[in-house]
Amino acid sequence: MKWLLNNLKKLTKSKLFWLIVIIIAVVIIILITRSEEKDEYITEKVQKGTLTQTVSETGELQAASEIDLNFKGSGTITEINIQEGDEVSAGDVLARMDAGPLEVQVRQARANLEIARANLNRFLAGASEEDIKVSRESVNNAKIAYENAKRDHTALVDKLESDIETYKKAVSDAKDNLLITLETVMTYPDHSLDIVKKIFEDDDLEPRFSVRNFQYKDNASRYFDLAEPVVERANIALDKAQQSLEADDIEKAVDEVSTALDHVKKTLDSIFLALTASTTSYYFPESALDAYKSSIRAEQTTIDNAIASLNTAEQTWNNAKNNLVAAKNNKELQIANSRSAVDSALGSYNLAQAQLDLKKAAPRPVDVAYYQAQVDQAQAALDLALVNLDDYIIRAPTEGKIVFVNYDVGEQFGVGLTTAETKPVITILSKGDFEIEVDVPESDIVKIQIGNPAVITLDAYGEDVKFDGQVVFVDLAETNIQDVVYYKVTVTLEPTDKEIKSGMTANVDILTKEKQDALFVPVRAVKEDNKDNKYVEILSLGEPQRVDVKTGLRGDQGLEIISGLSENQEVITYKREN
Repeated sequence: MKWLLNNLKKLTKSKLFWLIVIIIAVVIIILITRSEEKDEYITEKVQKGTLTQTVSETGELQAASEIDLNFKGSGTITEINIQEGDEVSAGDVLARMDAGPLEVQVRQARANLEIARANLNRFLAGASEEDIKVSRESVNNAKIAYENAKRDHTALVDKLESDIETYKKAVSDAKDNLLITLETVMTYPDHSLDIVKKIFEDDDLEPRFSVRNFQYKDNASRYFDLAEPVVERANIALDKAQQSLEADDIEKAVDEVSTALDHVKKTLDSIFLALTASTTSYYFPESALDAYKSSIRAEQTTIDNAIASLNTAEQTWNNAKNNLVAAKNNKELQIANSRSAVDSALGSYNLAQAQLDLKKAAPRPVDVAYYQAQVDQAQAALDLALVNLDDYIIRAPTEGKIVFVNYDVGEQFGVGLTTAETKPVITILSKGDFEIEVDVPESDIVKIQIGNPAVITLDAYGEDVKFDGQVVFVDLAETNIQDVVYYKVTVTLEPTDKEIKSGMTANVDILTKEKQDALFVPVRAVKEDNKDNKYVEILSLGEPQRVDVKTGLRGDQGLEIISGLSENQEVITYKREN
């Protein structure tokens, strides 16, 4: 025992001994520290299934070949013989408009021609008791026509007064609807600006925000600063309009609200471009960036819908006011024409009476010439009346399908409006189907080929109703939109039994590639070394282990693995370092 103690004393006095003790202690500390700071890994399984690659864009549905049909004259529509979706043949009568005095004139012209011819024939045959009897009947018919003309005049005056009251009510209803629409759409701008403000104030995003193009961020900031006071002015103008209900205040409110929505739209468009130009980091992952983008897209859709609703309500109000003005103007014209018809009927009645008197007199050559001139004049009057009456009829110019009927029976067409302000009465689709033109960014255009199938959804029917389509045209020339290069791609819509209208918003998913029974992993799981070799990492005894892989199709669900992995094998997608 003493020997052991003596040796220990000697050993503790040795510098080598203490050096070994210090080294052992350091090793122990390092091992303990490493065991406490072990990295954490998140994994996902290798999946097997259908891998698709699509390009998604939004466009507007438009007809390939449409013909707008209008009346040549103006007035009240009395007959529409077709509905949207009907098939028609060339020459079919599609609609008629109240020709007013023209119809009376045609009836009068026919009657006058018949009377003129009968008078000439009777005159040449010589007067007889039968001829005199016919002349007396002509007098009676002319009198009846005169009485009918007076009765029609009275009915017309009553109808026009009733129509004006109807138009006045339409103006009042349209004004009320416009005020409601203004109040509704002004609930959206503040919410949109709050979301933009949240993005600007995100400290995790700020270092990566719009780093690919700082101009987008500057634009968004400038538009945001401009939008807030404009929205405030719009609210003030709306409050004033709701209090006064005056037309001038309502029009000012519409202008202010439209300006506010436009500024908010520009702010949203700019912030979206800034997000697109942003990159991600550990503190601000891809999922957070995608969430911001989705939020801004939703706000863009809301503001676009608000702008469309406001435009529609304003147009309805303006149309109602114009229709009222047109009805008042048309009233005086129709009354004047109706009085003219009464006077004409009276003239025909007097003429018939004179002809009866003339038949009782001895015939003379000069009288024969007179009656012949009457026939010629009556024929010319009938021809002119028929030509004028044809301006109040719409006939199908070709075989096709009715796609739009913009007026109802009883509505006014063209009265007091210019050609540019008048909607076409009927639109017919002669040949071809509907198509959609979308703008595809240059990063995706190389994926698209003519003949690619497409799945189309229309906002009008929702996401659950899908339509088939196909790419038929890819523009070779670029289109610059806000300094971003796009290419126009045309997609046709396959025939469907659904009711489709031109102008509907269409969401197009173009299938560019597809592979069945493919192995794939999330794109973020695949890495690349400095020799362009691709690999993934798997866990082996708690530690990452490199596995070289060969990749294929980059699809919507992930990146295809051609070799190196098997189904359900877990790969590392994220590493959290301690």
